[in-house]
Amino acid sequence: MFYNTTGESGEQLEMFKGKAKTQDQIVLRFFQSNPKINYSPSQVWRLVFQEKTPLTSVRRSITNLTGEGLLCQADEKRQGIYGRPEKTWRLC
Repeated sequence: MFYNTTGESGEQLEMFKGKAKTQDQIVLRFFQSNPKINYSPSQVWRLVFQEKTPLTSVRRSITNLTGEGLLCQADEKRQGIYGRPEKTWRLC
């Protein structure tokens, strides 16, 4: 799901929606390939996307997949790339 907070329309909106859906699929495949391991959003970003995709997009994908019941939040926290603790997720 793409959250249209900037009021995009037409082809631009459809492109952003498609990119968000693809990112969700990539994140889900990553967790499916590592079903018993907890990952923080910045770990997923570093291992899968790096600089090609904003960290906020990875967070959005994790939120969407959690809402769909595909990912579950774990009890573990890890230090994120900005020095703050991040929660972790795993495949449900």
